[in-house]
Amino acid sequence: MDYLEGRKRLLGSKFCEDIKIHLSNLNSSNWPTCQELNRLVAQQSAPIVNSNGADINFVPQLERPKVFEAGFEQRTFLTGEVQVRPQNWHDLLNALVWLLFPRSKAALNARHFAVLQNDAARGRSPQGDALTIFDEDGVIVVSRNPGLTRLLRDFKWVEIFYESRGEVMQDMSFSIFGHALLEKSMNPYVGMTGKALILEHPVGEIVACSVLSTAFIDAELSQMIPNRELFSSGRNFSPLPMLGLPGCWEGNEQLEFFLNDSYFRPQNSGKKAWE
Repeated sequence: MDYLEGRKRLLGSKFCEDIKIHLSNLNSSNWPTCQELNRLVAQQSAPIVNSNGADINFVPQLERPKVFEAGFEQRTFLTGEVQVRPQNWHDLLNALVWLLFPRSKAALNARHFAVLQNDAARGRSPQGDALTIFDEDGVIVVSRNPGLTRLLRDFKWVEIFYESRGEVMQDMSFSIFGHALLEKSMNPYVGMTGKALILEHPVGEIVACSVLSTAFIDAELSQMIPNRELFSSGRNFSPLPMLGLPGCWEGNEQLEFFLNDSYFRPQNSGKKAWE
């Protein structure tokens, strides 16, 4: 998809409110350059660094890496350089997620690097799969309502997104972390599914999920990413049918929308989750 059309769709999307402030600060007519992305990095209130303390610097990816150290995650971990392919939505959105959730991206990159070192001779492990799944399709769900959290974990789609619609809008927030999922949101479709990581908070601890800052979420998430058990398998993330989120998709105010059990699948259906 060309830049103008993709930018227009993202700015009009209800799925990616968080990304809009950074996207609106980029060139409105031509593909952003690495220099423009680095200008946004410099404008942030705190330095954006990797887990080694090296400044994050976006650089063009001009050729495929030929040695281990030049791989995408390896180069980011060792030098702070994040490679961006020219005129590529996938890589541009990855860069914007670095601006939104810098601490979490740094923590995830460190985990990627450690796992890649171990997997180099044996092939990708379940832990490596889990890290990649969340990096590509992850959604951060903040919940201050244990009942809603339980409904989400139990695949009770009608009960949570139709019958409890108002409560969800007050007591839960949904922030896309995965840059592949952001790319999919430019052209949403029945079947579009995120992989949810749920951050639970008591009611008195936060006023309302709708007013949480990305900095708050980033700080919370960055503390969870080093948890080896949590990121040991992609099965640890809850499937999240994105078109069911209240206010994000026309038609999801109707009960009939949620009766499509090919999309809103029951738990233990035996079917593979939508991608």
